Amino acid sequence: MIAYHLVRAASWDAAPMDQPFLPASLGTEGFVHLTHRIADLVDVANALYRDEPGPHRVLTIALDRLSAPWRYDGDERYPHVYGPLDRAAITAVRPIRRDAGGAFLAVQHADEGGVPDDSNPA
Repeated sequence: MIAYHLVRAASWDAAPMDQPFLPASLGTEGFVHLTHRIADLVDVANALYRDEPGPHRVLTIALDRLSAPWRYDGDERYPHVYGPLDRAAITAVRPIRRDAGGAFLAVQHADEGGVPDDSNPA
């Protein structure tokens, strides 16, 4: 099962590549926020991070490759990971485009096993 995580490019670039990735929310909230749908990631990014300057990346996470536990705490569109993101579980890293006003733009192609923007959730 695939999920996605939004991260500042500077945080991703500064993280040691030979260690699991530690998103900021793991330290501040105790878990890592993910979403199963790219469209939901873009919606959340625009609602919460539109005013956050700088480039961002979208990490594609294979949940079955994580060594840390994960679960749904309510809405099943948003899995939470209770530990670092193993590098082997991060199957893709890509930039997410923004418009001149800072809005995050739709990602055109979801990864294999993901749900593209134009799909209806089951």
